[in-house]
Amino acid sequence: MIYVLAILAALAGLVVGWLVAAFGTLILGSAFGLSDFEGERAMVAFFGIGPIGGMIGLGLTIWLWRRLRTAR
Repeated sequence: MIYVLAILAALAGLVVGWLVAAFGTLILGSAFGLSDFEGERAMVAFFGIGPIGGMIGLGLTIWLWRRLRTAR
């Protein structure tokens, strides 16, 4: 059961990291005047920057999970 919870936590970290990075890019992109011609900003946010944020979120979740498990 503990492995199922670890996998679910890792997937949640991946999704949250992806969404935070993508929406952050959309918000900051509009603030800094990035072009939105034909959805360019949205495509970069969700397919370029989003996966990077997802991997960072996944890594942080795994690190936090291991840290909390060894603290017991």
